[in-house]
Amino acid sequence: MTMKIVTIVAYFYLIASSLIFSGDMSGGNDVLIAPSGYTFSIWLLIYLLLLISLVRQFTASECDQALYVKISYLFASSMLLSGTAVLVSNSVALIFIAGSLITLSILYAIITKNADRSSFFSVPFSFYLAWTSIATIVDVFVVADVNNVSLIFGMNELTWTIIMLIIGAGLAVYFSLYNDDLIYPIVFLWGYFGIFVKDDKPLQLTYTLSIVMIGLVAFVIWKVVQEMRGRRMRAEAV
Repeated sequence: MTMKIVTIVAYFYLIASSLIFSGDMSGGNDVLIAPSGYTFSIWLLIYLLLLISLVRQFTASECDQALYVKISYLFASSMLLSGTAVLVSNSVALIFIAGSLITLSILYAIITKNADRSSFFSVPFSFYLAWTSIATIVDVFVVADVNNVSLIFGMNELTWTIIMLIIGAGLAVYFSLYNDDLIYPIVFLWGYFGIFVKDDKPLQLTYTLSIVMIGLVAFVIWKVVQEMRGRRMRAEAV
């Protein structure tokens, strides 16, 4: 019961720091890889899904409740780290958001190893982990920007942005295939769309985003078709 209360407190700390103390969910740093401000409204969905998870700590099946207890320390830690990230300077924020990413990755691994969990159990954490992955990538560029770092290994921001967009898409596809998770690449697609609709983008970035987004859409459609076929085959086998 104690850890359930701790996770609730951590949740409200995340909400307060993100919506009240910072007053801005999207930040204000103008880096090429940062999505448009409205894209960060996905946090509202994440907050809602996390709230449902908090309620399910008390109402879910016995198996799910036991799993909530198992991940409670990591769950609370991830929210505390994410909440603190918006209260500190940009350079320090990267440490906290990276810490949240690591914590969520461990948490997610624990969840996926439990085959008896409900189908909904991992949904909030898939959204949370995917968006934190994007936030970590963006924060690396923000830190470079605020510290006036224009070249890394002889490559400028545009080149690194293109490289990271491709790597990010590859990561999303790999993660989805490895964990059978459809949500993760969809969240990346949402983030990439937020970059695509920004004004005054370099032409190279527009081309890269177009190709990568088409690839992600094709992958998501393929994944949906595969899942539908799998369900139909299982139904026919009964």
